Amino acid sequence: MQDLDYVAPPMSWAAIAQRADWLREQLGLTNEPFCPVIDVLEKVLDHKLGFVHLEVGDPREMGSAEGYTCPKGTFIRLRLDVYEGACANDGRARFTVAHELGHLFLHKDAPLARTNPSEAVPAYRRSEPQANQFAAELLMPRRFMKAGDSIATVTGRHGVSDAAAKHRIDNLFNRRTK
Repeated sequence: MQDLDYVAPPMSWAAIAQRADWLREQLGLTNEPFCPVIDVLEKVLDHKLGFVHLEVGDPREMGSAEGYTCPKGTFIRLRLDVYEGACANDGRARFTVAHELGHLFLHKDAPLARTNPSEAVPAYRRSEPQANQFAAELLMPRRFMKAGDSIATVTGRHGVSDAAAKHRIDNLFNRRTK
């Protein structure tokens, strides 16, 4: 996740949810509220399937970049502290891993054009909001979310940060337009 963003092929949030649900189904996680993203990335997609290579990057080299997904989909690089945090089930780090998986499953080999975040490009055409939506769908699938869920309930059930839980609740239940 970076300050840079890219114009990506348009994708509805419903289509992104379908991709996240498909991945959960392939992994046998359809009925599991908690998605073990590091196991998915490292043990399944890298070691077992050889689908993508996981690299752990030096914080000095990566700077503020918490993760990076190769546009060709050959590797995902996580900053060391993010990798360690995700291994320890830190909610924010887990979201970063899910976000990078979003880039892999939404943007691999997709035509992308660099854009400035201040440009008036709708969220459904920008790679970063799309990857964030994939992460939310992967970590907090709609089928487990209930009106009236508290932040603490969502955080405990899905292993996400308070901020991610609040954002998900707000997006699903507290906005007039969805």
